[in-house]
Amino acid sequence: MWGGFHLGDYPAVRFSTTLAALGLATLLAATPAAGQSRVPAPQTYRFVSELGNAAGIWVNPGAMGYFDASLLTGNITFDRPESSWEVGQYQFGIQWGPLGFGYTHDEFHDTTGFGQADNYTVSAGFATNGNGAGAARTWRKVGDAEASWDIGYTFVSQAGVSFGLTWRDIGSPVVRDTVLDERVVGAVTFREATTGRFSISAQAEYKTKLKEFRGFRVGGSLKPVDSVEILVLAQWGGDGDFDGFSLGFYLTDKSAMGWGVVGLESNGDIRTGNAGASFMGQRTGL
Repeated sequence: MWGGFHLGDYPAVRFSTTLAALGLATLLAATPAAGQSRVPAPQTYRFVSELGNAAGIWVNPGAMGYFDASLLTGNITFDRPESSWEVGQYQFGIQWGPLGFGYTHDEFHDTTGFGQADNYTVSAGFATNGNGAGAARTWRKVGDAEASWDIGYTFVSQAGVSFGLTWRDIGSPVVRDTVLDERVVGAVTFREATTGRFSISAQAEYKTKLKEFRGFRVGGSLKPVDSVEILVLAQWGGDGDFDGFSLGFYLTDKSAMGWGVVGLESNGDIRTGNAGASFMGQRTGL
């Protein structure tokens, strides 16, 4: 078990730890331009159809109800805007059953406006019979930034397929003089059920007010051994242009997980890196 849910109750979710590796690869387009806001890094490297490993805090609150253990997780993002690497974002999350709290710190590396930002997220949800739903509230401490809501839904089938749907930034908050577009994000994942050695996922984002697609990604993973997951993912922008691809890995055991990835732009330049770890405690008894 990983992520605090029982595999006996939801057989298809045994792929949740390796499914997280799929989304990890999409970090490639995470570097923000000056004056823009920055989404939490887990949203850029994970799919909304996955469970476990604090997915409910930053990715899809619909995953919160599947969790019945305590979890500590950390994540750090590095940007390479020029020739040197710089810290772009770091995060800390704590989860207790279906309740979670997350802290995110952003570095924008510009000389005008606000060069840093702190964000605080509270998330809660429930799940029954393979259906999960939840909501998250994020407060932002940067200038006159506004708070916003996310709501989400997750479905897990008995045949190795999971589906997720999230409505993000409800209310189109203003952050660093940038209006965050409301987005509906949907994803589906298939994990081979017999051995769990490979999977494939696809995700799309749609801007509700602008009525246009924001992007599309597809990824796959392979487990050569039980504790190692190798992944590759490709991403396209809303206009259909190829954005790039990423390569990464996940290392897991019964109560801990570590990961790393490099993101390559469409011209092959490495611009983004990500590293993190999670540690799971005892079940909460909920």
